[in-house]
Amino acid sequence: MRGLNFLGNSKLEMTDLPDPEVGEGDVLVRVKASAICGSEMETFIPPAGLAWKGNPGHEVMGEVEDPNGSKRFRKGDRVGVATIQGCGNCYWCRQGKQDFCKEAYVLKNAHSEYVVGKDIWMQPVPDDIDNATAVMLSGDGMGVPYGASVRSGVAPGHKTCVFGVGPVGQGMAMIQTFLGAQVIAIDINPKALENATEMGAWKTINPKETEDLKAAILDLTDGLGPNESFDAGTGDQELFNIAMEVTMPGGTLMTVAHGEHGIDNVRERLSFHVDPAKWEFWGRNLCVRGNWACHFSDYTEQIAMIRNGFPVNRLITATYPIEEAAEAYRRFAEGERGKTILSQ
Repeated sequence: MRGLNFLGNSKLEMTDLPDPEVGEGDVLVRVKASAICGSEMETFIPPAGLAWKGNPGHEVMGEVEDPNGSKRFRKGDRVGVATIQGCGNCYWCRQGKQDFCKEAYVLKNAHSEYVVGKDIWMQPVPDDIDNATAVMLSGDGMGVPYGASVRSGVAPGHKTCVFGVGPVGQGMAMIQTFLGAQVIAIDINPKALENATEMGAWKTINPKETEDLKAAILDLTDGLGPNESFDAGTGDQELFNIAMEVTMPGGTLMTVAHGEHGIDNVRERLSFHVDPAKWEFWGRNLCVRGNWACHFSDYTEQIAMIRNGFPVNRLITATYPIEEAAEAYRRFAEGERGKTILSQ
């Protein structure tokens, strides 16, 4: 099959890749649209590239090419393929929370002619959902910002703070605004802040242009701090520390970023004997949560949100035919784009 091959050093090629193997319970899907994820930059930009031939694409939808005995789907059905797939039999899989499964794995080679996924981890795409929207629903595009925002408790009247407004952070700004919150977007990339404003962010802050980021956030929240803060892609320990410091007592700090940051690295900032990391939780009733991906079971709720008026396609800032993937990745890596779709 034809597909993208990551070569390292921000280079890729369209080439022949091994055909995917279709096993028991699998369905072969002809890809119609896939999305570029920020996590792919971890293998696109470095010199080493991938250790195997292919691409780390994992957000995808298409049409069933070979049902392979499926009782749910027929050839030609439009389906969204779950980014995370699990065993299908454990406690978590039965609840539609396959990302908690001990055997969970991430889909790969989504930027290709075909992709294979388990029948049980495919969602039928309704007729009123277009291909680009289907990618956002079944992949990380809407699922991650939706899950992080809803599970953190964002509600009307809240003030939230999103640290890092790449595609995921922009999604958070848009979803949280739709949920009735006032969103403060923080990033050093002016284009990202511009995109966040277009997605509904109430205020934006560029740390490079701000003498005291913590003070600026507190000033916008009447000295109380945000109800919820989100580490949406920075992976930066200093920003994580600031997010922890400014989140109001009883609030929630949600992290979805890839990085080595964590609570064990919280810097010393108290003058008495209580451990500062413990004080953040115990002394201020702070809740710190993680959000890796989206649950398979979130799909129905996301469709309901869209049908209630959430304009998900505004999150898509660029669409390219897969033959122009090199340009799409270049502009994405330079921070010029939010969510980018590759069509076939």
